[in-house]
Amino acid sequence: MAGAATLLSVVCKILVIALASSALLSSKGKCTDIPDCDNWCKSPGGYPKGGRCVPPLYQFCCCIERSDP
Repeated sequence: MAGAATLLSVVCKILVIALASSALLSSKGKCTDIPDCDNWCKSPGGYPKGGRCVPPLYQFCCCIERSDP
């Protein structure tokens, strides 16, 4: 029984990590699908500092996080 509880705990941790990762990646979009990455990031409720396509392949539009003091 202890082995099943440990396995369940590991599975739950993996699910939490997977959900957190998908939430963090949701601020990205393909640069090919978003022609103006900077303005897309600056959209209402978005990231006021804008964004840019990231090297080396420039395939992802990454929004710049807010830096609240």
